[in-house]
Amino acid sequence: MVVRTALIACVAGLSFGCSSTCSSVCDKLLSCPELDAAEIGDKECELDCAVQETSYEGDADLSAAFEAYKTCVLDSTCAQIAAGDCHSEELFAF
Repeated sequence: MVVRTALIACVAGLSFGCSSTCSSVCDKLLSCPELDAAEIGDKECELDCAVQETSYEGDADLSAAFEAYKTCVLDSTCAQIAAGDCHSEELFAF
């Protein structure tokens, strides 16, 4: 569950014009065998990411938290992501 949440989270918020793009985050997440995301395609990942990103546009705190999450994903190993190191209860309730 944490793995799927991590994947969806990364996908959803990456088009804010920040340094971390949805494409980069999705590439990272989809390359991690530990996340078992074979059923999720790159375009679906990027679309979900953009939708989540858009949902935070009116909230500076959530936008910053999502950017920090994306940065964490890009800076972490697949094992760290799968372990939940980048999970944020502020962004993801489950």
